Amino acid sequence: MPDTLHIAEPGDFEEVSLARAISLLGVTPEVAATFLFDNRGDLPRAWQLWQNKWLAPHLAPNFVEAYECGSQFRINEVQAVDSLLDVNLTEQLRERSIAAGKPFLEGKDEMKGNKDWIKYVDRVEKGQSPGHVSVIFALQSALYHLPLASALSAYIWFEFQSGLPKNLSRESLSELSTVFEEALVHVSTAVRENGGQESSSGNLRVI
Repeated sequence: MPDTLHIAEPGDFEEVSLARAISLLGVTPEVAATFLFDNRGDLPRAWQLWQNKWLAPHLAPNFVEAYECGSQFRINEVQAVDSLLDVNLTEQLRERSIAAGKPFLEGKDEMKGNKDWIKYVDRVEKGQSPGHVSVIFALQSALYHLPLASALSAYIWFEFQSGLPKNLSRESLSELSTVFEEALVHVSTAVRENGGQESSSGNLRVI
């Protein structure tokens, strides 16, 4: 699926595009994460339900907290955030989230020299931390020094794109972007309400 984002404020387009490119270095997403649309029913409704039930109350705040802890190299607290999310997800979402995170843990060769990344990966491998994809995405973004809002936008796009059926993902960008852009309101909300820095959040839109 074409995935060019056009961001409303100058500079944001480059930041989000860079965040998405860096986040997926060495990674080939193969499974849906917590959002999954099986091509039955209504995509806008399914996307909105996911935002209301999972993104706004759990995933976005969890992402911001994991990012803030990761940026300060507090891996014990990243692990705690990971474990908290683990008990808040349904068993089905929990399994998908962990499965979606595995390619990030296995494919990040450029991160293997980072002691904090290695510390977290080691805890996941030992079963001490679940390894949810939102936490992994947030931690790597923090260690890459990516702007928080851009990183969260990139994560939401990852959820959306990976959760679409392959045939649906080939639809025109304009049709899918109208659906996707509704979720971006949660970026500035999560950053503001969870104590993150809002300087790079911008006003996001997709065309």
